Amino acid sequence: MFISWCHTTRSSRSRIIISVACLAGVLGVFAYFWKDFCCWRADAAFTQRRTAAASAWVALGQWFRRNPDPNLSLLQLQIARRQQNFREVERLLQQAPKLGISPREIQRERLLAMAQTNQFSAMSGRWGELLNDQRSDGPEIARAYYTWAMLNHNLNLAEKTLKLWQQDYPQDPEPWGLTGRYHQSMNNWEGAEEAYRQALQLAPDSDEYRLALADALQNRLKAADAIVLYEQHLQKHPQNLEALHGIAQCAATNGDMETAVRVMRTAMEANPGDFMTQKLYGEILLSAGDAAAAVTVLEKAHREIPEHANLAYTLGRALKECGRGAEAEPLFAFMEECRPQLDRLLAMERDLRGQPNNLSLRMQIAGITAKYVSRRDAIRWYQNILLVSPNYAPAHQALAELYRQVGDEKLAEYHSNHTPANSETLPVQGAVTRAVETSTVP
Repeated sequence: MFISWCHTTRSSRSRIIISVACLAGVLGVFAYFWKDFCCWRADAAFTQRRTAAASAWVALGQWFRRNPDPNLSLLQLQIARRQQNFREVERLLQQAPKLGISPREIQRERLLAMAQTNQFSAMSGRWGELLNDQRSDGPEIARAYYTWAMLNHNLNLAEKTLKLWQQDYPQDPEPWGLTGRYHQSMNNWEGAEEAYRQALQLAPDSDEYRLALADALQNRLKAADAIVLYEQHLQKHPQNLEALHGIAQCAATNGDMETAVRVMRTAMEANPGDFMTQKLYGEILLSAGDAAAAVTVLEKAHREIPEHANLAYTLGRALKECGRGAEAEPLFAFMEECRPQLDRLLAMERDLRGQPNNLSLRMQIAGITAKYVSRRDAIRWYQNILLVSPNYAPAHQALAELYRQVGDEKLAEYHSNHTPANSETLPVQGAVTRAVETSTVP
């Protein structure tokens, strides 16, 4: 009995030792190939544009690695870029040669980062490198290429880019949303409605596309359909100004001035200092026959942006209806002065489409906009000039003056102190964060 028990014990111990050895061997093989498995899974997820899953697999792949792996490091860089974490992209690009990432991949990631940060001056002549090697970055490349085409007023190329994007990525709502904006910029509200409807169908939870479609419907006088969308948005965002403005405009279109006034009163109570709310509320009050109340509101808006010609004319009408014709006359005279300039502005914008690099023409448009439309709109025009030519001193000088007028001394000082030496175009091997700072003009 005892001898039999001893034999059994020795046999059991042997089996345990063998099992442990086998398990250790399996774990060793598992640990050895774990990085490759995680890298494969991360690459597959990244290619399928499941960025969060790719990031998780990269993290798992670093469990048993003391030294950085070139493939995982490249994926980490690509994920940061796709997530638009450009400070992390800058850090990884600086370390990339030490991490063993191939020079070809480093070059491609730099080009993609510059394209995604709108650093188009450094992209001159290099678009082909990205367009011929898109991989799974097609949407990022298409978005940048579309932006570049629009900045250069190459509308045909911009429209073609969006169509190809839609064909290549039929489940992506973004090209449809941008198509809506494209048609909206042309005042083609029928085309905008169709595009925004497609975008919302692909992204039914998108507040942006819901509001954009509602605005398109409102501009096409489809007030009932627009109100439904505006009210859906207000259920999630009860004090959203854009939705409140839209409902008020739809109600006014339908002749329901009582509702229009009530909705705009709510908007004013929530945001008494908002210029667009003041302007629209004053216009609706005037249309509803309450000129005295309209004057009070419109005067606040006029003090905010006295260069706004259409607002000045509306205030003049309200003053005249209140029997204050003498006060209205200067406003009517200002509108008469503006009218030929505004007509000229439309003609110049048409000319710009054929001369996208005409900086003088862009400066004239910005100057007229600042004087007769809005200083904020003019600031955007000058910013676009600096995207085309970052060192263009007249644009910096104009921006400095406009920022002083709107009370932003920090940006006024930035543009006053601007010199070509501190705004050179970032070279291809430069840091991406500086690319963001120079291409996203303050």
